[in-house]
Amino acid sequence: MRKFFSTTASVVLALLLIVGQAMALTIGTFNIEYFNVSGKKAYSPEDCSHLAKTILSSKADVLALQEIEGDATMRYFLTKFLPGWSAKGNDTGGRQDLYFLWNSDTVELIDGPYIYGANSSFRFEGKSYKLNDRPNLVATFLDKEKDRRFTMVNVHLKSQSTRGKDDSDKADRYNDAKRQAQIEGINKIVSSLKGPVFILGDFNTDDPKGTSFPLLGLSKGQYSYDNKKSNLDYIGYEGIETDPSWAIYEIEAAIPKRSTKSAQHPDHDMVILTLDVNVPKVAIKSTKAESKEATKNITVFVTKTGKSYHSDGCSSLNKSKIAISLEEAKSKGYTPCGKCNPPR
Repeated sequence: MRKFFSTTASVVLALLLIVGQAMALTIGTFNIEYFNVSGKKAYSPEDCSHLAKTILSSKADVLALQEIEGDATMRYFLTKFLPGWSAKGNDTGGRQDLYFLWNSDTVELIDGPYIYGANSSFRFEGKSYKLNDRPNLVATFLDKEKDRRFTMVNVHLKSQSTRGKDDSDKADRYNDAKRQAQIEGINKIVSSLKGPVFILGDFNTDDPKGTSFPLLGLSKGQYSYDNKKSNLDYIGYEGIETDPSWAIYEIEAAIPKRSTKSAQHPDHDMVILTLDVNVPKVAIKSTKAESKEATKNITVFVTKTGKSYHSDGCSSLNKSKIAISLEEAKSKGYTPCGKCNPPR
Protein backbone atom coordinates (compact mmCIF):
# COMPACT_ATOMS: atom_id res chain seq x y z
CA MET A 1 0.00 0.00 0.00
CA ARG A 2 2.93 2.35 0.61
CA LYS A 3 3.88 2.00 -3.03
CA PHE A 4 0.40 3.15 -4.06
CA PHE A 5 0.66 6.35 -2.07
CA SER A 6 4.26 7.11 -3.01
CA THR A 7 3.59 6.81 -6.73
CA THR A 8 0.23 8.55 -6.99
CA ALA A 9 -0.38 10.92 -4.11
CA SER A 10 3.12 12.41 -4.28
CA VAL A 11 2.27 13.60 -7.79
CA VAL A 12 -0.83 15.27 -6.36
CA LEU A 13 1.26 17.14 -3.81
CA ALA A 14 3.57 18.38 -6.54
CA LEU A 15 0.58 19.66 -8.51
CA LEU A 16 -0.74 21.47 -5.46
CA LEU A 17 2.54 23.23 -4.90
CA ILE A 18 3.03 24.13 -8.54
CA VAL A 19 -0.47 25.26 -9.38
CA GLY A 20 -0.95 26.98 -6.01
CA GLN A 21 -4.71 26.50 -6.14
CA ALA A 22 -6.80 25.43 -3.15
CA MET A 23 -8.68 22.14 -3.35
CA ALA A 24 -12.42 22.70 -3.76
CA LEU A 25 -13.33 20.26 -1.04
CA THR A 26 -15.28 20.11 2.22
CA ILE A 27 -14.64 17.34 4.75
CA GLY A 28 -15.72 16.70 8.30
CA THR A 29 -16.00 14.42 11.30
CA PHE A 30 -19.18 13.33 13.04
CA ASN A 31 -19.64 11.00 16.02
CA ILE A 32 -23.33 10.10 15.64
CA GLU A 33 -23.53 8.34 19.03
CA TYR A 34 -24.58 4.71 18.71
CA PHE A 35 -26.26 5.10 15.34
CA ASN A 36 -28.54 2.11 14.81
CA VAL A 37 -31.94 1.64 13.21
CA SER A 38 -33.14 -1.47 15.05
CA GLY A 39 -33.10 -2.69 18.62
CA LYS A 40 -32.46 -0.68 21.77
CA LYS A 41 -32.63 3.12 21.38
CA ALA A 42 -32.93 2.80 17.60
CA TYR A 43 -33.10 5.93 15.48
CA SER A 44 -36.63 6.28 14.10
CA PRO A 45 -37.33 7.12 10.44
CA GLU A 46 -38.05 10.68 11.59
CA ASP A 47 -34.68 10.78 13.39
CA CYS A 48 -32.92 9.48 10.29
CA SER A 49 -34.62 12.07 8.11
CA HIS A 50 -33.49 14.84 10.47
CA LEU A 51 -29.96 13.44 10.45
CA ALA A 52 -29.84 13.29 6.64
CA LYS A 53 -31.00 16.91 6.35
CA THR A 54 -28.29 17.96 8.81
CA ILE A 55 -25.62 16.15 6.78
CA LEU A 56 -26.81 17.74 3.53
CA SER A 57 -26.91 21.19 5.14
CA SER A 58 -23.26 20.86 6.18
CA LYS A 59 -22.19 20.90 2.50
CA ALA A 60 -19.62 18.20 3.30
CA ASP A 61 -18.31 16.06 0.45
CA VAL A 62 -16.88 13.40 2.77
CA LEU A 63 -17.47 12.65 6.45
CA ALA A 64 -15.55 10.45 8.86
CA LEU A 65 -18.21 8.84 11.05
CA GLN A 66 -17.82 7.24 14.46
CA GLU A 67 -20.15 5.02 16.54
CA ILE A 68 -22.02 3.32 13.70
CA GLU A 69 -23.74 -0.03 14.17
CA GLY A 70 -22.60 -1.77 11.01
CA ASP A 71 -23.38 -2.14 7.34
CA ALA A 72 -27.11 -2.84 7.70
CA THR A 73 -27.66 0.49 9.45
CA MET A 74 -25.79 2.41 6.77
CA ARG A 75 -27.53 0.59 3.89
CA TYR A 76 -30.94 1.48 5.29
CA PHE A 77 -29.93 5.08 5.98
CA LEU A 78 -28.51 5.66 2.49
CA THR A 79 -31.32 3.90 0.63
CA LYS A 80 -34.12 5.69 2.44
CA PHE A 81 -32.67 9.08 3.28
CA LEU A 82 -29.42 9.82 1.41
CA PRO A 83 -29.75 8.59 -2.19
CA GLY A 84 -26.67 9.39 -4.23
CA TRP A 85 -24.37 8.99 -1.24
CA SER A 86 -22.10 6.04 -0.46
CA ALA A 87 -20.57 4.59 2.69
CA LYS A 88 -17.94 2.03 3.63
CA GLY A 89 -16.47 1.05 6.95
CA ASN A 90 -15.40 -1.61 9.39
CA ASP A 91 -18.41 -3.70 10.47
CA THR A 92 -17.23 -5.43 13.66
CA GLY A 93 -20.66 -6.46 14.87
CA GLY A 94 -20.44 -3.83 17.61
CA ARG A 95 -22.03 -0.42 18.13
CA GLN A 96 -19.01 1.85 17.66
CA ASP A 97 -17.74 1.14 14.17
CA LEU A 98 -15.93 3.69 11.99
CA TYR A 99 -17.23 4.57 8.51
CA PHE A 100 -16.65 6.97 5.66
CA LEU A 101 -19.67 8.65 4.11
CA TRP A 102 -19.37 10.59 0.86
CA ASN A 103 -21.37 12.36 -1.82
CA SER A 104 -20.90 10.23 -4.94
CA ASP A 105 -21.56 13.23 -7.20
CA THR A 106 -18.47 15.08 -5.95
CA VAL A 107 -16.16 12.39 -4.57
CA GLU A 108 -15.09 8.90 -5.64
CA LEU A 109 -13.55 6.21 -3.45
CA ILE A 110 -10.23 5.19 -5.01
CA ASP A 111 -8.66 2.81 -2.49
CA GLY A 112 -9.69 1.21 0.79
CA PRO A 113 -10.89 1.61 3.35
CA TYR A 114 -8.14 -0.26 5.18
CA ILE A 115 -8.14 -1.15 8.87
CA TYR A 116 -5.06 -0.24 10.88
CA GLY A 117 -4.07 -1.38 14.35
CA ALA A 118 -6.76 -4.00 14.98
CA ASN A 119 -4.28 -6.32 16.72
CA SER A 120 -1.99 -3.71 18.29
CA SER A 121 -1.24 -3.63 22.02
CA PHE A 122 0.39 -1.26 24.51
CA ARG A 123 2.01 -1.52 27.92
CA PHE A 124 0.59 0.06 31.05
CA GLU A 125 2.10 -0.36 34.48
CA GLY A 126 3.75 -3.64 33.59
CA LYS A 127 0.89 -5.26 31.70
CA SER A 128 -0.10 -5.53 28.04
CA TYR A 129 -3.50 -4.32 26.85
CA LYS A 130 -5.38 -4.06 23.57
CA LEU A 131 -4.60 -0.70 21.97
CA ASN A 132 -7.48 -0.04 19.58
CA ASP A 133 -11.02 -1.01 20.51
CA ARG A 134 -12.04 1.00 17.45
CA PRO A 135 -9.27 0.46 14.86
CA ASN A 136 -8.28 3.35 12.62
CA LEU A 137 -9.73 3.46 9.13
CA VAL A 138 -7.83 4.76 6.07
CA ALA A 139 -9.16 5.45 2.59
CA THR A 140 -8.15 7.42 -0.50
CA PHE A 141 -10.65 9.51 -2.44
CA LEU A 142 -10.78 11.50 -5.65
CA ASP A 143 -12.09 15.06 -5.66
CA LYS A 144 -13.91 14.87 -9.00
CA GLU A 145 -14.03 18.60 -9.63
CA LYS A 146 -10.26 19.09 -9.34
CA ASP A 147 -9.24 15.51 -10.29
CA ARG A 148 -7.06 15.29 -7.18
CA ARG A 149 -6.58 12.47 -4.71
CA PHE A 150 -6.48 12.79 -0.95
CA THR A 151 -6.34 10.34 1.92
CA MET A 152 -8.42 10.36 5.10
CA VAL A 153 -7.60 8.70 8.41
CA ASN A 154 -10.66 8.17 10.61
CA VAL A 155 -9.88 7.88 14.34
CA HIS A 156 -11.76 7.38 17.61
CA LEU A 157 -9.49 7.48 20.65
CA LYS A 158 -9.98 6.20 24.19
CA SER A 159 -12.59 8.07 26.20
CA GLN A 160 -12.00 9.94 29.46
CA SER A 161 -14.69 7.99 31.31
CA THR A 162 -13.83 6.26 34.61
CA ARG A 163 -17.41 5.17 35.25
CA GLY A 164 -17.64 1.84 37.07
CA LYS A 165 -13.96 1.80 38.02
CA ASP A 166 -13.04 1.28 41.69
CA ASP A 167 -9.74 3.13 41.35
CA SER A 168 -10.57 6.30 39.39
CA ASP A 169 -6.99 7.63 39.60
CA LYS A 170 -5.62 4.48 37.99
CA ALA A 171 -8.41 4.58 35.40
CA ASP A 172 -7.43 8.15 34.51
CA ARG A 173 -3.78 7.12 34.11
CA TYR A 174 -4.83 4.17 31.96
CA ASN A 175 -7.03 6.34 29.74
CA ASP A 176 -4.26 8.91 29.25
CA ALA A 177 -1.63 6.24 28.53
CA LYS A 178 -3.85 4.43 26.05
CA ARG A 179 -4.83 7.61 24.25
CA GLN A 180 -1.18 8.65 23.98
CA ALA A 181 -0.19 5.23 22.63
CA GLN A 182 -3.01 5.52 20.11
CA ILE A 183 -1.70 8.90 18.97
CA GLU A 184 1.77 7.40 18.50
CA GLY A 185 0.17 4.69 16.37
CA ILE A 186 -1.65 7.29 14.28
CA ASN A 187 1.63 9.18 13.80
CA LYS A 188 3.15 6.02 12.31
CA ILE A 189 0.21 5.60 9.94
CA VAL A 190 0.48 9.19 8.76
CA SER A 191 4.24 8.92 8.26
CA SER A 192 3.65 6.00 5.87
CA LEU A 193 1.25 7.99 3.67
CA LYS A 194 2.14 10.49 0.96
CA GLY A 195 0.31 13.42 -0.54
CA PRO A 196 -2.58 15.31 1.06
CA VAL A 197 -3.67 13.45 4.20
CA PHE A 198 -6.43 14.47 6.60
CA ILE A 199 -6.64 12.89 10.06
CA LEU A 200 -10.02 13.43 11.62
CA GLY A 201 -12.30 12.08 14.29
CA ASP A 202 -13.07 11.93 17.99
CA PHE A 203 -9.80 12.45 19.92
CA ASN A 204 -11.71 12.29 23.23
CA THR A 205 -9.67 15.03 24.88
CA ASP A 206 -9.77 18.83 24.91
CA ASP A 207 -6.02 19.04 24.48
CA PRO A 208 -4.57 16.38 22.16
CA LYS A 209 -0.79 16.19 22.51
CA GLY A 210 1.95 14.38 20.68
CA THR A 211 0.61 14.40 17.13
CA SER A 212 3.23 14.64 14.39
CA PHE A 213 0.80 16.77 12.36
CA PRO A 214 -1.04 20.07 13.00
CA LEU A 215 -4.59 19.85 14.36
CA LEU A 216 -7.50 22.14 13.55
CA GLY A 217 -10.32 22.65 16.04
CA LEU A 218 -13.23 24.94 16.78
CA SER A 219 -12.52 28.43 18.08
CA LYS A 220 -12.79 29.51 21.70
CA GLY A 221 -16.36 29.43 23.00
CA GLN A 222 -17.45 26.69 20.60
CA TYR A 223 -17.89 23.09 21.69
CA SER A 224 -18.13 19.97 19.57
CA TYR A 225 -19.38 18.10 22.68
CA ASP A 226 -21.98 20.42 24.18
CA ASN A 227 -23.01 18.17 27.08
CA LYS A 228 -19.72 18.86 28.85
CA LYS A 229 -18.66 22.00 26.99
CA SER A 230 -15.68 20.20 25.51
CA ASN A 231 -13.88 20.12 22.19
CA LEU A 232 -13.15 16.48 21.45
CA ASP A 233 -13.28 16.45 17.65
CA TYR A 234 -10.40 17.63 15.45
CA ILE A 235 -9.12 17.60 11.89
CA GLY A 236 -5.39 17.19 11.27
CA TYR A 237 -3.52 17.51 8.01
CA GLU A 238 -0.21 16.43 6.47
CA GLY A 239 1.34 16.76 3.02
CA ILE A 240 -0.59 19.91 2.18
CA GLU A 241 -0.11 23.55 3.13
CA THR A 242 -2.93 25.56 4.68
CA ASP A 243 -4.49 28.22 2.50
CA PRO A 244 -6.26 31.51 3.38
CA SER A 245 -9.43 30.01 1.88
CA TRP A 246 -9.60 27.29 4.56
CA ALA A 247 -12.34 27.69 7.16
CA ILE A 248 -13.57 25.44 9.97
CA TYR A 249 -17.11 25.45 11.30
CA GLU A 250 -19.60 23.63 13.50
CA ILE A 251 -22.95 22.17 12.52
CA GLU A 252 -25.45 21.55 15.31
CA ALA A 253 -26.38 17.87 15.11
CA ALA A 254 -28.70 17.26 18.07
CA ILE A 255 -32.06 15.74 17.18
CA PRO A 256 -34.73 17.55 19.25
CA LYS A 257 -36.91 14.48 19.88
CA ARG A 258 -33.91 12.46 21.12
CA SER A 259 -32.50 15.25 23.29
CA THR A 260 -33.34 16.61 26.74
CA LYS A 261 -32.55 19.86 28.51
CA SER A 262 -29.50 18.28 30.13
CA ALA A 263 -28.21 16.05 27.31
CA GLN A 264 -28.10 16.37 23.55
CA HIS A 265 -28.38 13.36 21.27
CA PRO A 266 -26.31 12.84 19.22
CA ASP A 267 -23.93 14.30 21.79
CA HIS A 268 -21.29 15.43 19.25
CA ASP A 269 -21.76 18.18 16.69
CA MET A 270 -20.24 18.00 13.23
CA VAL A 271 -16.84 19.66 12.80
CA ILE A 272 -16.34 20.68 9.18
CA LEU A 273 -13.33 21.95 7.24
CA THR A 274 -13.88 23.65 3.91
CA LEU A 275 -10.90 24.27 1.67
CA ASP A 276 -12.65 26.83 -0.50
CA VAL A 277 -14.65 29.11 1.86
CA ASN A 278 -17.90 27.31 1.10
CA VAL A 279 -19.48 27.95 4.51
CA PRO A 280 -23.23 27.20 4.63
CA LYS A 281 -25.69 29.51 6.36
CA VAL A 282 -26.53 26.84 8.97
CA ALA A 283 -22.96 26.89 10.33
CA ILE A 284 -22.96 28.03 13.97
CA LYS A 285 -19.75 29.98 13.45
CA SER A 286 -16.92 29.80 10.98
CA THR A 287 -13.33 30.83 11.59
CA LYS A 288 -10.15 30.84 9.59
CA ALA A 289 -8.60 27.39 9.94
CA GLU A 290 -5.54 27.79 12.15
CA SER A 291 -3.81 24.88 13.82
CA LYS A 292 -4.23 24.43 17.57
CA GLU A 293 -0.86 25.65 18.89
CA ALA A 294 0.52 23.68 15.99
CA THR A 295 4.26 23.57 16.65
CA LYS A 296 3.78 23.11 20.40
CA ASN A 297 1.60 20.03 19.95
CA ILE A 298 3.60 18.40 17.14
CA THR A 299 6.11 15.85 18.36
CA VAL A 300 9.34 15.18 16.46
CA PHE A 301 12.49 13.32 17.47
CA VAL A 302 16.17 14.16 17.78
CA THR A 303 19.25 12.11 18.57
CA LYS A 304 21.94 12.62 21.19
CA THR A 305 24.50 13.84 18.66
CA GLY A 306 22.62 14.81 15.49
CA LYS A 307 21.65 18.27 14.30
CA SER A 308 18.40 17.30 12.56
CA TYR A 309 14.93 16.45 13.81
CA HIS A 310 13.01 13.44 12.49
CA SER A 311 9.61 11.77 12.16
CA ASP A 312 8.96 8.66 14.21
CA GLY A 313 10.27 5.61 12.35
CA CYS A 314 13.19 7.34 10.65
CA SER A 315 16.24 5.07 10.29
CA SER A 316 18.39 7.81 11.83
CA LEU A 317 16.71 7.10 15.18
CA ASN A 318 18.01 3.54 15.48
CA LYS A 319 20.67 4.35 18.10
CA SER A 320 18.98 7.16 20.05
CA LYS A 321 15.55 8.74 20.03
CA ILE A 322 14.50 11.77 22.06
CA ALA A 323 10.97 13.18 21.81
CA ILE A 324 10.74 16.94 21.50
CA SER A 325 8.12 19.44 20.30
CA LEU A 326 8.54 20.89 16.84
CA GLU A 327 8.61 24.37 18.36
CA GLU A 328 11.47 23.45 20.70
CA ALA A 329 13.38 21.68 17.92
CA LYS A 330 13.24 24.78 15.78
CA SER A 331 14.20 27.08 18.66
CA LYS A 332 17.27 24.94 19.38
CA GLY A 333 18.44 25.12 15.78
CA TYR A 334 17.59 21.61 14.63
CA THR A 335 16.85 21.30 10.91
CA PRO A 336 14.42 18.86 9.23
CA CYS A 337 15.84 15.50 8.18
CA GLY A 338 16.26 15.11 4.45
CA LYS A 339 15.31 11.42 4.50
CA CYS A 340 12.06 11.19 6.48
CA ASN A 341 10.63 14.61 5.59
CA PRO A 342 9.32 15.54 9.07
CA PRO A 343 6.80 18.35 9.78
CA ARG A 344 8.08 21.87 9.21
